[in-house]
Amino acid sequence: MMRLVYLVQYFFPEQASGLQLVEDLLEGFAMHGWKIDVYTPTPTRGVTEEQRKEYKKKRVESRFAGNLVIHRMPLYREGKNFIGRAIRYIIFSIECFWKAVTVPADFIFTGSGPPTQGIIVGLAKKVSGKKVIYNLQDIFPDSLVTSGICGENSVLMKIGHAMENFTYRNADHIITITDDMKVNIMKKGVPEEKITVVRNWIDTDKVKHVERRKNRLFDDLNLSRNKFYVVYAGNLGKVQGVDILVKAAGLLKENEDIHVVIFGNGSEEEHLKQRISEMKLQNISLFPLQTIERVSEVYSMADACVISCKPGTGGSGMPSKTWTIMAAGVPIIASFDSSSEMERTIRDANCGVCAEAGNAEALSKCIVYLYQNKQLEEMFGSNARQYAETNVSKSKAVAMYLQVIETIVDKEK
Repeated sequence: MMRLVYLVQYFFPEQASGLQLVEDLLEGFAMHGWKIDVYTPTPTRGVTEEQRKEYKKKRVESRFAGNLVIHRMPLYREGKNFIGRAIRYIIFSIECFWKAVTVPADFIFTGSGPPTQGIIVGLAKKVSGKKVIYNLQDIFPDSLVTSGICGENSVLMKIGHAMENFTYRNADHIITITDDMKVNIMKKGVPEEKITVVRNWIDTDKVKHVERRKNRLFDDLNLSRNKFYVVYAGNLGKVQGVDILVKAAGLLKENEDIHVVIFGNGSEEEHLKQRISEMKLQNISLFPLQTIERVSEVYSMADACVISCKPGTGGSGMPSKTWTIMAAGVPIIASFDSSSEMERTIRDANCGVCAEAGNAEALSKCIVYLYQNKQLEEMFGSNARQYAETNVSKSKAVAMYLQVIETIVDKEK
């Protein structure tokens, strides 16, 4: 029987991107008969004080006949202050290192957030001898340069590369989500045989299209059902480049039929609010990220969903929301780097249109193009749903994880 320690920064009931993937993966592991100990902090992101109090008391939770045990590690609430967040990361990292070393397991499993996780599990491997499976969802430190935090030759970037090299060197295997990301880390010296690409997935039984007349979100948010809606939902950070949607809304403000809706939280939230106010835009609404239970309603309210990135960051990852939007049967408008896997996927699926990242005029033209072509919108939506059902099923992806991990862990037994 396989045993693993799973270290994760955020976990249900928190609201953060990718949590459904974590839940699906753990369910698949547990149903396969593996024993999993999950270590995660007390919930903080998107939860109420009442929920925090509840989980401070409920420190241990058992699921799937005891195969999955969730341990909540005490940690203060995440804030916006940089120093406070940094100290929180340090405490979280120390707790993860201790659990990775001391809890009995065949291997340690962790993702790439925060970036220090690779260092933590690499050190834990040296101390405990456990194997490490590293799930690379985004590439650090490339994002530091593309987001404008530092330059390529900066001290911070050199530290980031050292962290990256240590992580890849000490991982027994790396599972990443796109061919672009595989090529990226191979150029940095990671052997091809050490990398497996498994696309993120979506549970098409859970995420489905909700007819507009039945979508309660319009009533809850006091939005008319008679407009053409362009929706963005997710993290509001620098790398996502969501400000391009605000600029596009500015170019479209004379068309009262087109309305932009942004659901999200993140470091750029206040900046976006300020820009909307300065531009006096009435055709854009900003709401908090909705709960995972309402994801079908969020995307189904859209006539088109936008996936954006800051120019130059498109090769660093493939947003998992891509598959969620497709499962909801909604066309995609990608404001993304050309020649990226995102662009290739949308063209292969024939489920949307693409605009060069950072080009607000091109994005606004794509929006108008779909607004003026209702039949095309319907065809793209149908193609999106079909592609999700055929190519990114949960069962297929989880089975690949199981096969890869069992092969790596059993190799030297």
